[in-house]
Amino acid sequence: MTVANKESNTAIYVSEISKENNATFFSSIKNRMIKKLRVNSSGGDVEAAIKLARWIYNNKVDIEVIEYCLSSCANYLFTAAFHKTILPGAIVAWHGNYHHLKQTGLWRDDIQSRMKRTGESRVQARTHVLQQVNNLVKLEQSFFKEIGIDEKICWIGKIPPYNVKNYYFLSVSDMHRFGVRNVTLTKNYEKTSVKKFIEHIVYLKLN
Repeated sequence: MTVANKESNTAIYVSEISKENNATFFSSIKNRMIKKLRVNSSGGDVEAAIKLARWIYNNKVDIEVIEYCLSSCANYLFTAAFHKTILPGAIVAWHGNYHHLKQTGLWRDDIQSRMKRTGESRVQARTHVLQQVNNLVKLEQSFFKEIGIDEKICWIGKIPPYNVKNYYFLSVSDMHRFGVRNVTLTKNYEKTSVKKFIEHIVYLKLN
């Protein structure tokens, strides 16, 4: 997560997205005019990702995906960028957001882990987890409204008739349906190999 060199207007964010990594990143680009962000990220903390994405959007920063931009990286960083480039062999893939978790009830999976972590009762843990989910849903919706993107891009592949098991990536034309424009990628992007990924990733062509 460092600026490429002192004369460059390109920065690099290669890590999980977190408040701590954001602090390191913003410190490294202090007083710099960054126009392009090169990324490799499997995602991370939603609030941290949206903070970074708002910086990208407000400063009209381009994004270049080196190998992968998954989960929160795809949801927020990629959609917020001005021009978006996916390098040969790289993939941008989605697998849901907090709105989707709330709709499906999958947020309840966090109750047990919170009980173990905090010692709270099930009722207390459920209350706190649901409160956090509601706050993150509002944060997401505010962000997507601000940047003019249909948040359904984050979970379209998880619902019928697609029912993708885990991650999915989309064509330029399908990304455009949700307001994601100015995307440059290789001619046979849909054939990009996913063998190097531990996660299950599929190419999804929308109806």
